[in-house]
This record gives sequence, structure tokens and C-alpha cells, in this order.
Amino acid sequence: MRNSKLKQLGRMGSIAALAVLLVLPSLMVVPAPTIQASAIDKDMFTDGQNSELGESQLGTSEEPIGGVDSETGGNAGEVKEGPSVESEGIEPDEAVAEQDDAQAVEDQEAELLAGIGDQIETVTQTVYSVEPLLNNGFEQPVNADGTIPGWSMFFAPNDGTSYEITQDVRYYGNSSLKLVDKSNTLPIYLQSDPRDVTPGYTYNGSAMMYIAPNAGNAAGASLVLRFYDATGKQVNQDKDGENIVHLRQVGAWTRVTVTGTAPANAVYARVAASISNYFTAESGAFYDDFTLTSPQEQKAPGTLHLQMPTGILANQTLEARILLSRGIDVQTAFGSLAYDPAVLEVAGVAAANDFNAGGPATVEWSNDDPGVLKFEVSRPVGSSVSEDKQVLSVKFKVLGNTERVDVTLQEDSGVQDTDGVQNNKIYISPEAESASTYIRRASLDVNGDGKIDLYDVMAVAKLAGQMVNNDNWKYDVNNDGKIDQADIEMLTNTILTKLLDENEGGHSL
Repeated sequence: MRNSKLKQLGRMGSIAALAVLLVLPSLMVVPAPTIQASAIDKDMFTDGQNSELGESQLGTSEEPIGGVDSETGGNAGEVKEGPSVESEGIEPDEAVAEQDDAQAVEDQEAELLAGIGDQIETVTQTVYSVEPLLNNGFEQPVNADGTIPGWSMFFAPNDGTSYEITQDVRYYGNSSLKLVDKSNTLPIYLQSDPRDVTPGYTYNGSAMMYIAPNAGNAAGASLVLRFYDATGKQVNQDKDGENIVHLRQVGAWTRVTVTGTAPANAVYARVAASISNYFTAESGAFYDDFTLTSPQEQKAPGTLHLQMPTGILANQTLEARILLSRGIDVQTAFGSLAYDPAVLEVAGVAAANDFNAGGPATVEWSNDDPGVLKFEVSRPVGSSVSEDKQVLSVKFKVLGNTERVDVTLQEDSGVQDTDGVQNNKIYISPEAESASTYIRRASLDVNGDGKIDLYDVMAVAKLAGQMVNNDNWKYDVNNDGKIDQADIEMLTNTILTKLLDENEGGHSL
């Protein structure tokens, strides 16, 4: 009798522990990068047949979860065939009382399991993959014939215009598209591959654009969105300010957006980088991060990109910037950076000013796996950011004498808008994105004659107005990505300070 009651108490304890284990997951927070949180079917417990689950996931106990006796294979509490109760030395009245107690325990078990079933909820995280245009950032290698994957020329080549993929100036990643137009009578027009559209839907195209200094008197570049029918004929009318937008600003990356509604006979659309016969860009117009989306087809609250400088001096800290592109009410950004721990060491992680605006953001990061930095940065509840913003700043210390370092924003990186936070939905990029930085070991002696003097100042002044590239980078003495008056002043001040110090020390000029 005593042993039987102990067994009954043991079974009740096991089920109570089961209840705690099942309720506990509903109180836990599912990490944002988790794609699918497993849900346990409550039928497993009400049927009482999943002995494998009871042992492997919830721990083992002397009495089986589903009421199956581990020794006999029968149901616990069930009257079995075999010796009578008298033959085991138990009085009949005691046997009846024991059976009544067992039945009461089974009734309590059933009630408890029914309550557990009500507590079980399916926790699902919905993952959306934001599909970009093919080669939208011009990171793919150029084809053997010189053409660009995902893009084609509309006009025949001519002597006044040219295009290329360049690593000298980029918004994110390693590359961008460069158009050059030295004539105000000849156009250049590079268009994307066709993207299927739905008639009646509104489509938005965009690109980051940059016109380099010294572009010419008629400096300008354009972004175009056009719709076509099955025969390849354009079926929408061009309208400035809507499906054609011109950029005239020089010297700054700018998000340019075009829009249009697909006509009834539209089958596909293209976006295009263009310099018309009215504009020039002698030193280059650069394009990066092309998009073509429709809010009626796919919700896209934004994507993350990785931006790093073309090069830094060996004694400088490398900053990797996580950028939000085309954000719409974004509350959380998350992901991971991969790098070589033999050449880079994490020196600090902080939310960018853009993401801190209106209240400090919460930053969580870990570097437990060598060469992988995981991060999540969240705006305060009820607040969000939109448009193109910097999300995170990651500082690296450069180790050794390496000449180049690489960092990759991995494909599990993405965002949650306010709706996604509330309803456990995330939006991620389907592919990884890498960027490289060259480690430069130059000094203020830009002309390499062993002295820092006015000849260095003259050399920098001669190149003032140029963007930094792999040929002229050493003249960007303050390492801000351009050669300008600030570099001249930095050199001049250095020379003057040196002369004053020497004069105070008793040396003659």
C-alpha cells in the first residue's frame, strides 16, 4: 500500500514537472535570427503515446508519461490479468481502497494533462527573403565579353561615353557602376534585365548615385523606370519627376527614387542608369544599390548593407558600418559579420547616431565564435527609423602587416519593422555581402622624396577635387575618401608646426 501510494505521488510529480517544462517555453523570448521555433503538438500528450519525446526531450522518470508501465507494457492503473490480490498478501478491503486511490490519481492526471494541452502554443517566426535585382550592387565579375551580368547597353558605344565596374568609389560592398559622358550631345543608357510586373501595381525603383567633382559645366545623371509589353515595346509615357529623375548634386551619395504604375498591357519593367545628351559627367557618375519593388507584391521594410573605406593608414582603426537601405519603420536590425581573427580584432561595437536619434538604441553583440560577430540593435518600443540610415558601427584593430582585410555581412542578416516585432516576422537578405579595405603605409611625404615640404603641398593641390582610388590614395592625407582643401591644410599646418618647433629650439629657418 505504501509503495503504491509512493508510485502514485511519483507519477503526479512527473506530470507536474512536465507541466512546468511545457509552460516554461511560452515565457522565453525567441531570438530574432531564429527562423522556425519548433512547436510541440499537444496531441502527443493527450494521447499519451510519445514515449520517445518523454525520454529524450523532457527527461526520464520511473513512471512513463503516457501511463504505460515500463516493465509490463500495460497501462498504469489498468486492472491486469494475473494473480488475485489475495495471493499477494493484500486484504480485499485494502485492494479496493488502493484501486479507488489509483482511479483518483488517473482522474487528476487527465485533468492536469488537459490543462497542459490548453497551455501549449505554436511559436512561429515568419521569414521573408527580400529578393534584389540581379547584380544590383555590381559585385559580380564582368563577363568574358566585357558585358555586365544583369545589365545591357541600350545605345551603341561611342567615343564620348563609357562605362565600367569600379572599386575606387562605392557606396557599399566592393564595387559600383561608373558612367562617363564627356559630350553634351551623346547619351549613355545602361538598363537592368527585365523584371516581371503585374498590371495596375505601383512600382518604385531607386539607386544610390554619386557625381564626382569636375564633372563638367552641365554635370548631371539620371535614373529611369520604364514598362514594356510582350514584344519589348515601351508602354508607359516618360514624365520627369516620376519615372525619370535627374540628379545634379555633385560630391555626395544620394538616394534617387523613380515610380510608376504598370499599364494594363505591361509584362515587365526595367530600371536604367543614364546620362542624357543634355548632361555631362566627365569625371564619372557612380551608381550602387539598385532596387525595384512594389508594396503590393512584397513587403520590403529595408535591407542591410556593409560599408567600409577603400583604405586606411596602418595605425588607424578600421570602421565597418552596417547600413539600412530604404528602411520603412524599422525597429530592429540583426545579423553577423565574418572576418579573419588572425588579422582583425574587435575593438568596439556601438549603435550609430542615426539609430540613436529620438532615444538610445539597445545593442547586444557577442564574439564567442572566433571570426564571427553577432549583433542585434533595437530602437525603443514604439519608435523606428526609415530611409537610408547607419545602424551600427563596428571598430576593428588591424593585426600584423597585412595589406588587405575582408569582412562579410552574412546572409542571415536582416530587419524587423514595428509590425514584424509584434508579430514575429523578419526580413533577411538571401545572400552574403563582402567588403575589403586596403591597409596603407604611407606618410605625409606624398611625393616620396624623404621630406615633408611645400612640394608635397603642391602635389596634393594638383589633384584637389578628385575622388580617392587605388592610384592616388596617398594624396588623401586625412583619409576621408577625397582629395581636397582639407588635405592641403593638414599638410600646410604640419609643415608650419614643424618650422615653429625648430625655430623655438634655436634652429634657423
